[in-house]
Amino acid sequence: MLRRSQRVQAKKDASATAAVSKYIAGLKHTRDADDKEHQVQRDEDGIPNKKRKKLKGASASNTDEPHSSTNKQRMPNQFRKVRGKLGLLQRLAKDVPLDVILEIFCYLEPRDLLRLARTTKDLRGMLMTKSSVNIWRSALENVEGLPPCPPDLNEPQYANLLFEPHCHICMHSGRCDNILWNFRMRACQKCVMNFPNTLFDCIGGHPLSRGPNSDVIPREVAKISGRYYDLWNMEIAQRYRAEYDALETVDRDAWLTRTRNERRALKEHSRECVEWCKLSFKTRADELDVIRKERRAAILDRLQEIGLREEAETVMQDPFYNATNEPFSNHKLVRQAKKLTDYGWDSIKDELVSLLAKCKDDRADREQEKLFDSRALRARKLYDAILSKSDLREPFPSIGDVLSHEKLQDLLWDTPDDDSLTDDILRSKLLEHLPESVEEWRDVVDHYLLERVLQASRPTATHNDLHLATSVFKCIGCYQPLYYPQLYYHRCYALQSFFTIFDENDDGTIDYHRPWTHHSLRFSETHAEHSEMIVKACSLDPNTVTFQEMYNANPLIECTTCTQSTPEHGRCFMRWPLPLVHPQNHSLTVVTLNDEEQKKVDACEPNITSSFDLPIRCAHCHFMTSVDDFIDHLKTEHSDSIDLQESENPPKLQALRTHWYWNPRMLLDSMGEPFRYKDDSD
Repeated sequence: MLRRSQRVQAKKDASATAAVSKYIAGLKHTRDADDKEHQVQRDEDGIPNKKRKKLKGASASNTDEPHSSTNKQRMPNQFRKVRGKLGLLQRLAKDVPLDVILEIFCYLEPRDLLRLARTTKDLRGMLMTKSSVNIWRSALENVEGLPPCPPDLNEPQYANLLFEPHCHICMHSGRCDNILWNFRMRACQKCVMNFPNTLFDCIGGHPLSRGPNSDVIPREVAKISGRYYDLWNMEIAQRYRAEYDALETVDRDAWLTRTRNERRALKEHSRECVEWCKLSFKTRADELDVIRKERRAAILDRLQEIGLREEAETVMQDPFYNATNEPFSNHKLVRQAKKLTDYGWDSIKDELVSLLAKCKDDRADREQEKLFDSRALRARKLYDAILSKSDLREPFPSIGDVLSHEKLQDLLWDTPDDDSLTDDILRSKLLEHLPESVEEWRDVVDHYLLERVLQASRPTATHNDLHLATSVFKCIGCYQPLYYPQLYYHRCYALQSFFTIFDENDDGTIDYHRPWTHHSLRFSETHAEHSEMIVKACSLDPNTVTFQEMYNANPLIECTTCTQSTPEHGRCFMRWPLPLVHPQNHSLTVVTLNDEEQKKVDACEPNITSSFDLPIRCAHCHFMTSVDDFIDHLKTEHSDSIDLQESENPPKLQALRTHWYWNPRMLLDSMGEPFRYKDDSD
C-alpha cells in the first residue's frame, strides 16, 4: 500500500513537472509571438493595460477553443490562482537542482536577487544565508565600476542601498534617488527635513558634540529650499555616544583614533559611490537618449510613408523653438525611451498627425505676423515722413492708432506678398486713408478727453476748454504736466512693451506702439491753479487764453524764492511754460521792467537750449531742427519772407518766437531753463 501511494505521488509530481516544463516552453513561444500585439501597448503608452471587461452573452466555446488564432498560451489548471507550495517559483526552488540555481543566480544583477528574495520563503531562505555570500559578490561584480562592498555593510544591505529606489524612512513606494551615503540610507525630501541640523540636538553637550571630537560622528550636507544644511543622524550619534561612554578613559583616545580612520574610509567610499552614481546615471541617460533618437528616426520613417516627414523636419529645425520647447521632438509620444512597433505606431499616428497640422498652422500665423510687422515698420517710416511736414500743434494719432484703422489693417494683413505692396503703394494708401482716419480719431479721443478727464474735474467744460492755458493735465505714470495737444504725443500713452506694432531703433531696440488711451491721464488742479495765477498776472483772461497764446506772450517770470535763497547769484528768471515744472511751493511773479532793465535782462538771457534732439519745428514748413541750426534753416529756406539780421550777429530765438514752436513730443522741463540776472550796481 505504501509503494502504491509512492507511485501515485511520483506520478503526480512527474505530471506537475511536465506541466511546468510545457508551460515555461509555451511562455517563450508566447513572448516571441504575441509581445508585439499585447505587451507593446504598455510600452508605447507607458500605462499598463486595463483588464478587459468580459462581454455579456459571449459563448463559452469562444473562450475554450484550444486552436483559436487569438488564444494565448494558457496556464495549466493546477497552477491557476495557486500560491505557496504549488507556485511556479516554489517548484523551481524545490525541483531544479541547487547547483543549477546557484549558477543562474551568479549571472543576475543585485536588484534581481533582491526581488527574488522577496518572492518566496524558500528563495529568501536560500539567498539570505551567509553561505550565499558568493552569489551576492558575483552579482555585485556584474555591475561595471561599482565600488566594493564596505566593511560596515553586508552584500544584501549594500545592494538594497544601491538599487532599491524607495525612502528607507517613510518606506514610500515613490522613487527616491537621494542617497545619504554617510548614513547608509535613502531619504526623500520630506524626511530629510526631519533630520537634526546640529549635533547638539542629537547628543546634547556631550564631549563628542564639541571641540575636535565633533568630526567623529558622520554627517551629511543636504540642499533644502535652495540652501545647504548640515544633517546628523540621531540613531548613529547616540550609538557613538554609547560606545564612547562605555569605554574607560584610557581607552577613549584609541577609540577616537580608530573611529576617525573608519570615518575617513567611510567618506572616501561615499565619494566613490557618488562618482559611480553620476557615471551610471549618465550612462543610463545616454542609453535612453540613443533609444529616443532611434524611436524618433523610426517615427520619421513612418511619417515619410504618409507624406509628413518634411513637415516634421521643418518643425524640428524651426528657429522659433529651442531644444527644450520644440513640440515634435519633445512630445510625450516621440520622446519615449521605447522601441517603436507596428502596434505602437497605429496608436500614436493620429495624434502626431494632428500635432503637425497644428504646428503648420502656428507657423503660418507667425509668418503672417512677421510679414505684418515688417509692413508696420515700413508704414511707420512713411508716416513719420508725413508727420515731418504736418503741423503738430494739432493732434495727430500715433502709428499704433493709424495701423489700428480697419482699412489699413485689411491692407497690411490681407495683401498676399510684399511684391504687390511696394512703398509707393503703401504711401498712396496712407495718404488716401489718413485724412479720414485722423478726423475720426480726433473726434473719438477729444470726446474721451473731455468727458472722462476734464469734465470729471470741471463739469461745465466744453471742447474749446481743452486748448486753454489753465487746462493742465498730468501723467500718473511719470507725473509730468501735460497740455493739449502734447498729451496725445506723450510716450507713456503711445508705447507699451506688449503690443505687436513695433518700431526698430538704430541701436537694435524695439518700440512697441499701441493706440492712445486716457487711463493714466488726470486733470491737475495744482498746475491749473499755478497757470491761472500766471495768466492773470499777465493781464489775460484765463477763460479764453490758450496755451499757444501764452507761448506768444512769452512773459518774463521771476521766482522770488530762488532769488532770496541765493541772492549772491542774482535774480532768477524763466519763460513760459517752465513755471509749470518749477517747484510748486515757490513764489512766482510776472515781472514788468522798464526798457533799460529789460535790455539788461535780455542780454543775460542765454539762447534757448534743450536736451531734446530736435526740439524746434519751423512754423512755416514744420521742419524739425536743432536750436543751433534753426537760424540757418530760416536763411536757407525762408529768406525771401523773413528779414534776418546779418549772420555774424544772429538774433536769439526768443526774438523769432513767431517763426517756430516747440516740438510737442518734448516734455515741459526740456523747453529751456531758468537763468540769473545780477545788477552790477547791487
